[in-house]
Amino acid sequence: MSQTSTNIRFPQGRTAFLLIHGIGQQNPYETLDYFAQNFIKYFEQEKLPTDLEHHIAKREFANGGRWIESFVRLSPQDATEPGLIDVHEYYWAPDTENKISVPEILQWAEQTLDGTIEFYNRPENQNLLDNLLENRHRQGWFKFRLRSLTIFLRIFNFIYPLLRLLILVALLIAGPFLKGRYLQSAWKLSKKLIVPLLINFVGDVAIYTKTDPKSPYQKIRQQVITECLTLLQQIIKDPQANYDQVIIVGHSLGSCIAYDTLNQLCIESTLAGDLGKSMDIDKLKGLVTFGSPLDKIAFFFRNVAQEQQYIRRRIIQHLNSFRIKPELVTKSTSNYLGKNPVVCQLEHISWVNYYHLQDPISGNLDYYENLINEEMTYKTSWGASGHLGYWTDMKFYESIAKYFLY
Repeated sequence: MSQTSTNIRFPQGRTAFLLIHGIGQQNPYETLDYFAQNFIKYFEQEKLPTDLEHHIAKREFANGGRWIESFVRLSPQDATEPGLIDVHEYYWAPDTENKISVPEILQWAEQTLDGTIEFYNRPENQNLLDNLLENRHRQGWFKFRLRSLTIFLRIFNFIYPLLRLLILVALLIAGPFLKGRYLQSAWKLSKKLIVPLLINFVGDVAIYTKTDPKSPYQKIRQQVITECLTLLQQIIKDPQANYDQVIIVGHSLGSCIAYDTLNQLCIESTLAGDLGKSMDIDKLKGLVTFGSPLDKIAFFFRNVAQEQQYIRRRIIQHLNSFRIKPELVTKSTSNYLGKNPVVCQLEHISWVNYYHLQDPISGNLDYYENLINEEMTYKTSWGASGHLGYWTDMKFYESIAKYFLY
């Protein structure tokens, strides 16, 4: 990417970014803070002095309840320069926090690994397995890291009760000498000390990826998507802001929420019957995904019907068809249901996906079409650092500006 300044002027027009955070114990306005601060740094780097203001707006939940949204506005310090950038945030962390138990997470992980094996054993996916094993780096990951994860989960499932009991005894013995956060229920604290990452990170994914309608977590997943779409529609139609364009931005699992929100918008715009004009979806100009596991979610977690259930299989495919590559849609043995009733009105949206080779969650998105995959090259280590490095990389903001602001 060029190091030269994209433009000597502040971006023209009225732009809104809707941020959707990823997994973990997120706090309100954290992603908004990261994104806005680093965009200001980017503009300063481009010699564009920028003002920052806190704004509020009346919003409604999907059930009709009201709330006040806080967002921030970036604008040029030079009053003669037009243009503004509003940064909104969809905060969904409370919907999944502490909603799933450790045994359920371990069971989910086992099913996921079994699903991975089953997926690559399907005859129609043999070419995907062959392509995977052609790459030495991916072959090593697939054979050894996946195997190691399986072994670790099975061992952890076995020793978890014993480990928690040992920590409980240690806490009870050390009780008279402890202070601060340790002065609480030893039983509850023993759980917090052993599995904070398992619950806070894997738990979010375990809940959100359960698409089985019989699962109690399906309601949580649907609520997250519904509220995200409700906020997105209100931002698009906000008469005071009167945006020229709205960009939806999702990090990590937030990218899956962003995708599912747009997939739901495809369905609703089809039912509107006016090519989405009443919904002003022409203002929705972009989708940014980074640190995204969308391919992995699509491969291993989507609800898949049996081969003989050709009606059920085709209905599921129609309802989850936004930008799916046609060649990856399982061909039905029947000639029925060939026409998709969901006519997506979002083909005008520009989709840019950012990934890093040191980010174990993200990757080049191969399951979808009509998008740009951008590899990031910031210096980082494999793991969490690679997964979070996008937020502070100026090249990331420069690229977003190039694609969506100029």
